[in-house]
Amino acid sequence: MIAALGARLVPDEQIQTALHASLHLLKSGRSSTGAIPNNVDCATRRPNFRAYADGGLWWVIGSAVLDPDPTTIREVLHWYEFQDVNQSGLLSMQESSDWQDLFCTRGQGLYLNCLYVLALRLAARLFRSEEGDRFQRMASAVAERVNAQFWYTGDGSLERQIAHQFSTEGVPQQDSLGRPRWQPQKRFLIAEQYYVPYVAFRAVGEWFDSFGNLLAILAGIADARQAGIVLDLIARHSLDAWPLRSLTPVVRPGDPDWRDYYGTLNVPYHYHNGGVWPFLGGFYVAALVHAGRTEAARKALRDLALLNQKGQFNEWHHGETGEPMGVQDQAWSAGMYLFAFDCVRRGKVEWASGAAAVA
Repeated sequence: MIAALGARLVPDEQIQTALHASLHLLKSGRSSTGAIPNNVDCATRRPNFRAYADGGLWWVIGSAVLDPDPTTIREVLHWYEFQDVNQSGLLSMQESSDWQDLFCTRGQGLYLNCLYVLALRLAARLFRSEEGDRFQRMASAVAERVNAQFWYTGDGSLERQIAHQFSTEGVPQQDSLGRPRWQPQKRFLIAEQYYVPYVAFRAVGEWFDSFGNLLAILAGIADARQAGIVLDLIARHSLDAWPLRSLTPVVRPGDPDWRDYYGTLNVPYHYHNGGVWPFLGGFYVAALVHAGRTEAARKALRDLALLNQKGQFNEWHHGETGEPMGVQDQAWSAGMYLFAFDCVRRGKVEWASGAAAVA
């Protein structure tokens, strides 16, 4: 579905047939409750739901831009309403269940909830009725919760990120019996402002999640000021030296978010742990266009072209050296380059919404 954002622009019958076949195959593999699998094995046609969290939202987006299917979109979004398990207004997820399927994101993920806002807003355009208004209200409510819960203000405190988890309201520093509450201490990016990657039970991710922050811009969750702050952080930390590194700082052994299952794949500056992903570079170009940073978008597009040329549309690259790693000929790497090129050519992001442009 990510590949489809750019591939749908190509007037090629084989490509268009494949995109529509993908929509149909994923739809046919959905569960009885409406969950869309993250992939379907092409040999056995067996659907895989292990990394279940975001597949349905990407399917909604893919359907909205390729071949609108209001009935199935309604069913899929109904399933997502049940993923607000603690009635906080935000989706919850198990660890390693989104696109970072070998990483520690858990609880309420930034990327997942920003994607939810984008899917709801695209769906709202398909329903010109009270139902469309309802989807739009839901999108606005989720966006409000993301800003309230995920935006870190650079003050060294994570209280606003975890206060919603307390069993009693009132004084955040104390419980109902006057006992002091434990709160996590900010250790990384203390003076920065950005959206944190996840909030879980008495735990907050501290690294900067590139994809989640970019989607906050493209989904209209971030206002013009926040968008500018996020894009400045990306440039200041050189995440765009090879557009675009997935996060900063990298997670190292001994950090709270290190996991033994990372093995040798998710060591620092590899794969999800600070690796460079060309498809993310496409979203970066789109966010720059949406924020009105035209010259920066053109430069990022040129850098992305060179990266894709170097790696032959590789899956990912080393986060420091840019060395191609993973697998060549990735459809989402190619598709998001086409999408980024189209955004620069048009001077706008076709389906983005929300914040006014920032210089």
